[in-house]
Amino acid sequence: MSAEQLRHELMALQQENRQLQAQLNLHRELFKEVNSVLGAANFLMRNTDAEPLLDRLMLENEQLKSQLKIQKLSLREKEILQLIGQGFTSKQIADKLDISKLTVDSHRKNIQQKLEIDNTVELIRLALRSNLS
Repeated sequence: MSAEQLRHELMALQQENRQLQAQLNLHRELFKEVNSVLGAANFLMRNTDAEPLLDRLMLENEQLKSQLKIQKLSLREKEILQLIGQGFTSKQIADKLDISKLTVDSHRKNIQQKLEIDNTVELIRLALRSNLS
């Protein structure tokens, strides 16, 4: 292997390392948040009626899961998902963003594939749960 190839490999590994470090930092932050919520939940469950608290924690859990799913999307896809959550049609979104309806439909299809969602109702629910709308 030549020196140039080694340099190229080294740079690629360094880039991959930086990406992995960024992902690790995100996971650490999420872990801290979940740990904090669980600690608060244990305290509250000992000192309050558990049923309403459990309902609230389940809702927060759904919101966190939705937000994690949203991280898979590009900025444009997030923007389109937000507008879908606000009730805009593909034509209205296209007009608002000054793109074609076909492009919006393509983004919508990609969003549904990335998030493993089958229909628009689920798409709207996800947008609402993740506070995008």
